[in-house]
Amino acid sequence: MSIPLITAIVVLGFFTLMLLGLPIAFCLISSSVVFTLLFWDPQALYVVPTTIFSQSTKEVFLAIPLFVFLAAVLERSGIAESLYDMFYKWVGRLGGGLAIGCVLICTIIDAISGLGASGIVTIGSLGLKEMFKRGYDKHMAIGCIAAGSALGPLIPPSVIMIIISGFTGLSVGKLFAGGLFPGLLCSAGFIIYIVVLCALKPNMGPPIPRHVKVTWSERLISLRAVILPVFLILSVMGSIYTGITTPTEGAGVGAFGALICAAINRKLTLKSLYEAGRASVRTTCMVMWLLIGGSLFSSLLNAIGVQESVSQILKGIETQYGSMSVLAIMMVIVFIMGMFIDGAAITVLTMPIFFPVVITANIDPLWFGILFTINIVMGYLTPPFGMNLFYMKGITPPEISMEDIYKSIFPYVAIMIVVLIVVIIFPQIAVWFPNTIIK
Repeated sequence: MSIPLITAIVVLGFFTLMLLGLPIAFCLISSSVVFTLLFWDPQALYVVPTTIFSQSTKEVFLAIPLFVFLAAVLERSGIAESLYDMFYKWVGRLGGGLAIGCVLICTIIDAISGLGASGIVTIGSLGLKEMFKRGYDKHMAIGCIAAGSALGPLIPPSVIMIIISGFTGLSVGKLFAGGLFPGLLCSAGFIIYIVVLCALKPNMGPPIPRHVKVTWSERLISLRAVILPVFLILSVMGSIYTGITTPTEGAGVGAFGALICAAINRKLTLKSLYEAGRASVRTTCMVMWLLIGGSLFSSLLNAIGVQESVSQILKGIETQYGSMSVLAIMMVIVFIMGMFIDGAAITVLTMPIFFPVVITANIDPLWFGILFTINIVMGYLTPPFGMNLFYMKGITPPEISMEDIYKSIFPYVAIMIVVLIVVIIFPQIAVWFPNTIIK
């Protein structure tokens, strides 16, 4: 059989399993095992244990459970509530002030957790409750939290960037540093959008009424809320950027720091510790099964010859139309996949195919890694299966429909697309900082 026919059979089998409701990780593993037996013989299944062992023992992946545990402890540490109270007192008088505060809080949480929904879990219910109570438009209230929270994989630290590093060999530290300015640019874009929209339509985000008194002493005292988040960010990223720790060791420092923060806020109980440990084990297992399944599926595609065929096609396009055309095609593919598949799954499926093309097309691999991550972040918000959209549905009142949630995020996705284009036009936004501080 020809390679296109074999590929069509494999892909059809994979999507059939997905439509049957099987988790993506097990769709990948099942497809790999079944088609390996179909096209070769049982001896070819030796690839299964060797892949499991190689993926499970990569040092860079040791950071994943530590960052996941950090995020799980953070959700129960009380930091988000203190930050919300602080921003309420400082920017609540502005039109859209509470929405701006939610974006800023999510950005801070993103800079600690590395996951794409931590902001929704930690501040979502409280933020929605306060904004609805003060007459905010439902699309404004929903969109700012969903979008702000999605930046976790882009603003360092990032679990997605750790996975990218594991499949490409790129420096985790450089990927972390490269995502900082694009992530902050997205956050700033969200805030500018909120300010402009609320200036044009004040009913979208009414300010706190004048009769609600907030004294300057209360504002100054509330600034204590930033001490613990700054401590966590500096302990993790500061130790990595200064070379004191590796990214994996930095994740361990951050996890320990999160425990200290929870203890300071008197939230570190046996129950919260058990819940954080249980949540982190579940998330870590999900990610590791995705890594194993994606690696097996990539090995199958490589054995069939798919990766080489796709690489040759992209190389042909690069020769005829230039490297930017190849980059555009890869970005469109990732964007479309993001509408249907989890970001970690997209990474393990596409990186083994795309990255060799990136190298041969003389595209800066670090720059590509950041552009890829921005695209993955958009996938958390793009309908119909954006992960953050379903998290938001879980915390919104019953009268809020999925259609309302879909409508709320389109302006923020548009802002991310603009940021993606800006970073493509000006690559230094992504590569200057990591190339300056990490040699």
